Amino acid sequence: MKKFTLLFLFATALSPFAVADSFYSAYGLGIPQYYVSARSAGMGGAGIGVGQHLVINAMNPAAIPLQGFTMIAASFQGEMVDNTVSGSTVTTRQGNASGFQFAIPMYKSRISLLASLKPLVRSQLTVDFSSESQDFTLLRTVRSSGGISAASIGLNYAVLSALTIGGLFNFNFGAYNEIWSTDFDNDTYISTKDDITSHLWGTGVEFGILFKPLSFLSIGGMVKLSSQLAIETTTIAASGVNLTPIEQTASYPLAFGGGAAIDISKFTMATDFYMQRWEDYRVDDQKVSTLTNYIRFGGGIEFIGSKDQLATYYKRVAFRLGVAYAQLPFVDTNGDAATELFFTGGIGLPFNKDAGRIDLALEFGERSSTSAYPYSENLVRLTASVTMAEKWFQRLY
Repeated sequence: MKKFTLLFLFATALSPFAVADSFYSAYGLGIPQYYVSARSAGMGGAGIGVGQHLVINAMNPAAIPLQGFTMIAASFQGEMVDNTVSGSTVTTRQGNASGFQFAIPMYKSRISLLASLKPLVRSQLTVDFSSESQDFTLLRTVRSSGGISAASIGLNYAVLSALTIGGLFNFNFGAYNEIWSTDFDNDTYISTKDDITSHLWGTGVEFGILFKPLSFLSIGGMVKLSSQLAIETTTIAASGVNLTPIEQTASYPLAFGGGAAIDISKFTMATDFYMQRWEDYRVDDQKVSTLTNYIRFGGGIEFIGSKDQLATYYKRVAFRLGVAYAQLPFVDTNGDAATELFFTGGIGLPFNKDAGRIDLALEFGERSSTSAYPYSENLVRLTASVTMAEKWFQRLY
């Protein structure tokens, strides 16, 4: 599984190639999907320390204040990527669901039941390269796609009015598919295609905390413990020979982060830090030398003209700006870590008398390592979510 680092070296030595979505997704398990909410995406992704109504926080299970309402949220992300290789650019587009969250208040609104489905890592790549000899021209194509998602269930508990804790049990699952095709322009030679599929599964846990020492200040933290993934890889070879499935284990690494937010009058300002120790990633206890730690910083600001439900509609619309910087967990052939820088903006549109909200965020960014490495990406990402709140139960105490 994931042989693309060697493939990239071979391909660049032979000829130009085409890349779809992101070459960086060929490393390890793919590109980590950092996502708190569509609201936070407009604020540079900052949100670990923010607990706000009509926001189901996908990163911190403690930062979900329900205020007696059941909340449901569904979100989507679409990307346009300009992949530049040695001066040649290929543009690709793709879209994926970025999460589904569900939260129900329970005992005296101090305990909440949480459930979610969210992506953790994603990989999608196409590489073409050719080689010529006296008798034929060979075209080799590798297509890869897949990723890992988490189905989660858990609780959060308001210990005090200013302190909430939360936890989730995660079932991690996913699959990666690689199709290796070899085509000859001479009928004397037989073209081939191998289909390789790896299924992964495992369990894990994560915890969060949200503390409000002052009415205008909130501080949050989260940790996702490392866990094991079982891998089973099956190959359908062009020769028709049935190959025995390969069984392996991989480690999904520890992640932790923290954030803070200040809410003053019409403005909310937030900042986050997040780290995942991909240098600890192992396959059958073997270290992967092309990986390093994922480190991310983000910050942003939100403006709402009025939080009064009786105010005119345009005053209740939220406007957001932010910036984010990350060291990606990938090391190029020169030994340099890839990085990304994003500038973000967003808008929040309430509906149904503030019982729901549509959040939109637009992010502009670049991924690259150093100028000495002949590959970079320019990205435009649109994030959209719909969140609804309803009173499903009426309790008497």
